[in-house]
Amino acid sequence: MGNKLDLSSLGKHQLQSMKIDFEHSQDTLIMVLSGRLDAIHHNFLREKVIERIPEASWKMLLFDLSDLDYVSSAGFREFFLVGHNIQKEGKKMAVCSLKPAVQRIFEIAMFQDAYPVFDSRNSALGS
Repeated sequence: MGNKLDLSSLGKHQLQSMKIDFEHSQDTLIMVLSGRLDAIHHNFLREKVIERIPEASWKMLLFDLSDLDYVSSAGFREFFLVGHNIQKEGKKMAVCSLKPAVQRIFEIAMFQDAYPVFDSRNSALGS
């Protein structure tokens, strides 16, 4: 599968942890986020994506958010920044599998007007 990063030791509380798993499916890099994407972790997310931009093996970045419990405004902003950065490199971005609380934030900000939002990973990979 892929690499796994555990950031729980960076937060002051175990509740503020975030994990990122990297997977590949054909020409798609899948980043599975779990835990909390908050002010503590948002820069780390961008750094990890920027490290992967030069890889020629993927054309689309798919964020699987099925295990993401919380996203702060700082964390949410990172999705737009990441999307902007990878588009400059000719790559695409999408998100999938949002939990209801996270989905509400994406809907309020009309994220779907900028980037595709899918109900499931299978529907995202089939597009």
